[in-house]
Amino acid sequence: MISENIELKVEQILSDLNIKTTPVPIEEIASRTQIKISRAPSKDFSGLLIRKDGHALIGVNSDEAPVRQRFTIAHELGHFYLHPQKDAFVDYRDHKDNNKDAATTIKERQANMFAAALLMPRKNLIKDFKTVAKGLSDEEAAGILAKRYEVSDDAMKFRLKNLGLQLVS
Repeated sequence: MISENIELKVEQILSDLNIKTTPVPIEEIASRTQIKISRAPSKDFSGLLIRKDGHALIGVNSDEAPVRQRFTIAHELGHFYLHPQKDAFVDYRDHKDNNKDAATTIKERQANMFAAALLMPRKNLIKDFKTVAKGLSDEEAAGILAKRYEVSDDAMKFRLKNLGLQLVS
């Protein structure tokens, strides 16, 4: 049920901003939401969201691959939209070193669901999958779609699986 609510929230955001293109212009969404993006190298974090006095900043690790940076921005937008009661989120690179409580873990999963839904909108992806997948292996189809949506192959495979999109051999 939570995942369906997240899907609907993302669809509403994309509709409100009149965004229909692939790949989704993630930095434009942040900009139009009045969120500043700053990049810097880090050994410790992938991304962070800080809110203060009605302003918001997303920090992104510039050492990571461009597809990872896009996912990080989308993930932090997830925190922005889904968790307005908290002023700061830091997403560390090595989650094993974090002593996260259950509530934080749930929020992180929700932000990941939001990011996947935002970067790979359900309706577009289902349509594209049906077009691209004909005659291809799962790996080939996921690779083509990953490039089209500017996400990692792993993110695309995970999203396709979660949407129940699998090829019939």
